[in-house]
Amino acid sequence: MEAARVLREIKEKKILPFYLLWGEEEYLKKKIIDELKNLLLDPEMSSFNLDLFEEESPSLKEILKRAEAPPVLSDKRLIIVKNPPYFSEEVKEKEGLEDLARYLEEPISHTCLVFSTTKIDRRKKITRLLVKSNALVDCNPVKEGELKKWVRQKFRQEGKTIENNALESLIELTGNNLNRLENEINKLCTYLGKEKKISEEEIKALVTGSLEANIFSLVDSLGKKNKREALDQFHRILLQGEPPLKILTMIARQFRLLIQVKSLQEEGCTIQEIHKEIKQHPFVVKKLLSQVDNFTLPELKRGLVKSHETDFKIKTGQQEPHVSLEFLIADLD
Repeated sequence: MEAARVLREIKEKKILPFYLLWGEEEYLKKKIIDELKNLLLDPEMSSFNLDLFEEESPSLKEILKRAEAPPVLSDKRLIIVKNPPYFSEEVKEKEGLEDLARYLEEPISHTCLVFSTTKIDRRKKITRLLVKSNALVDCNPVKEGELKKWVRQKFRQEGKTIENNALESLIELTGNNLNRLENEINKLCTYLGKEKKISEEEIKALVTGSLEANIFSLVDSLGKKNKREALDQFHRILLQGEPPLKILTMIARQFRLLIQVKSLQEEGCTIQEIHKEIKQHPFVVKKLLSQVDNFTLPELKRGLVKSHETDFKIKTGQQEPHVSLEFLIADLD
């Protein structure tokens, strides 16, 4: 089941007795949990009726004990279990798993039990039970088309619209991180006041690019043989407070991804096959494909080797980090 559907059902007060929120988009998990809190808990009694398990391997015995406990002066109890291992790996608590399976087959009506995790193994019996109950909620990063729809909807809620070019620029600068996007949308709406339409110029003036977007621009400048612009990009990233070693790691990552794309292209792979092979968000792949033609494969491999050499010089104290990165940028073709 998709996260958007769960959020709609919560607004309609259609609540399941348990959920497994899985995937890497923390914004969606937090949104669902917040909506459940707002609907199910009386703020004055939440300390009695909200149980949060955040430890690495929470005791199933304790979780189920809390699930069976009646709520205090309220109709519902909410239990949240973060990063449980039961749905993706083998655990020692076999008896506890059997008890959990029995609970999922006959849940307590006054309790809403929410598990939140990154990975799942659909082959596991306990995971299959949640699939059967339609309680498995996909909280992975949204696809590009859905992302644009989501951004437009956020602006509509504020009584504003965004031009197509402005929307492209906003996503390019922030990436597909929903938390970051929501923060930037709120910032834009506050700054623009009564103005109804958001233009590309306003996006470029008001939105600071994510590190990934800035690294993309830096490497793009290198591909266009514009070292001056690449150095300017580097200094802008430094001014945003990013550590030089983190910048270097991201530059090396970009070269590594571009090498993968270039190699797959030269093997005759289709765009769909490239998407499947490199396992990156479609938005990232789209950006890589737009950039890769600026480089030959030897240039990309040289860039990666030079990045590793720079890393070695910094970590062995041969050069100051920011100076070493300036030399790297100046030395790349």
